[in-house]
Amino acid sequence: MAKAKSQAAARSREARKAEAERWNRFLIVGGVAAAILVALGIIGFGWYQTQIRPLSKTVLRVGDTKISLAHLERRMRLERAERPFALQGQNLLQLPDLVLSQLEVEATLLEGTEELDITVTEEEVDAKIREEGDLAEDVAPNLFADEYRRQVEKSGLEPDEYRQMLRARVLGEKVLNYFVFLAPSEEPQVRIRWIIADSEERAQQAFWRLASGEDFAALAKEFSVESSSAEQGGVIEWSPRGTFPIAELEDFLFQQAEPGQRSEIIASGQFFYIVELLGRDESRPLDDDQKRVVGSREMQKWLDDMRTKLGIEQDFTQEDSIRALNDVLD
Repeated sequence: MAKAKSQAAARSREARKAEAERWNRFLIVGGVAAAILVALGIIGFGWYQTQIRPLSKTVLRVGDTKISLAHLERRMRLERAERPFALQGQNLLQLPDLVLSQLEVEATLLEGTEELDITVTEEEVDAKIREEGDLAEDVAPNLFADEYRRQVEKSGLEPDEYRQMLRARVLGEKVLNYFVFLAPSEEPQVRIRWIIADSEERAQQAFWRLASGEDFAALAKEFSVESSSAEQGGVIEWSPRGTFPIAELEDFLFQQAEPGQRSEIIASGQFFYIVELLGRDESRPLDDDQKRVVGSREMQKWLDDMRTKLGIEQDFTQEDSIRALNDVLD
């Protein structure tokens, strides 16, 4: 009897010992699992903080229109896909600022055109989708829906971003037509010739050879990177303000120079200009193409005024630019 009790006690002690060991193993495994979960949580939080959260940052605000870093990156990918040869080398580094400027113009159109009593309906956006897809106006709804999905997928944008882009394009067309309609029948115009060099060294060579009496037309053909005018000896026929690429050049031609007067070298970006005023007419009739130039000029003035009125806010740092470019190139 005593022996049986002793054996029972021993079995009880072994059972308690085994239970304690199982509990210890459970605690160890649970602790390891908890540590892994905490580590994964930290890693996940770090990933969110460094990779996901920055993409939601608003980098541009125009009125009620907000542009996130993620939206900017999607538009950068689209721009690069549409202009693969133009956006290479040093030009590629300008992609973030280029696209941000485009988005700023689009947002300004979206926010400001009611001032001109210009709007775009959903039906007009749908018409633009049909135009992009070369669809008939009476296309079946299912075919329209398929084409719309195809365009959105090809663009890489969110559906609302794609429609917003098309809406801005239609608004841009309407605003341009509005200012073309308002263009006067006559404006001051100039007739000029120029040399556009792609380096300061080449511009200096052309300038000193002109000063020594060499023929302007021959030097334009030799030095100018603007081939269409170079073939004509550098001559640009009668043109209104808005034709020429920089304000300093236009101020010289329309305000400062007398016929026959030649400029010093005028630098702008990667180009260097030497211009000579051949003639100026203070009131010369505008043809249809020139009215479009004037309309574009006045539209740009309106956009500049609207940017001031709308109070544009940008929060796009150098770090954001590098991040966006790296994401797009990956």
